[in-house]
Order: sequence, then structure tokens, then C-alpha cells
Amino acid sequence: MNTFTLSLCVGAAAGALDVIPMLAQRLSLRSCLSAFCTYLFASVIIFHSNLPYLPWWAEGMAVALMLALPVVLNFTGKDRKATPMVLLNALVLGLLIAVAERFL
Repeated sequence: MNTFTLSLCVGAAAGALDVIPMLAQRLSLRSCLSAFCTYLFASVIIFHSNLPYLPWWAEGMAVALMLALPVVLNFTGKDRKATPMVLLNALVLGLLIAVAERFL
């Protein structure tokens, strides 16, 4: 399996991990699709990037956090309770993607 295919598989798994609780809360399909695509694309970027001066585990967290930041800024005025959860998901899933990249 080449790197691109592996990154898509890991991204699909990370996206599914993020979307499952959203489906349980009965959030809109648009929100679920947005979250899934964010982590699908984040995994491709994490697998193919090399940020200088960052260890491998922090690189995944940084990229996922950077990609989640526009989502957080989009709903800061509407729903402030979701902001810490989105940021925490970005950090945890970014770390899991980086671990998958390192050890798979």
C-alpha cells in the first residue's frame, strides 16, 4: 500500500472517530461531512509534510489544530460550548494520525 492510500485510510478512520459522536447528537449532515473531510485532508497533509523543529508527534497535532481553527472561528459567536471540544478533538486526532504515520 502506498503512502497516499494509507493516508486516506487513516484519515477515513479519524474522520469516522470524529463523526460517530456527532451522529449520536443528531447534528446536521453538513456538519458531519465537514468534520469528516477535515480529518481526511489533515491525514494526507500530515503524512506528506515535514515541519521543521517539531517532533513527529507534535507535527500531527499542529497540522490538525491549524485545519480546525477556521471551524472554531466560524462558530465562536454562535456556540461557545463546542469550541474546547473541537480543539481537543483536533489535538487528539492529530496525535493519533501522527502515531499511525510513524508506526504503520
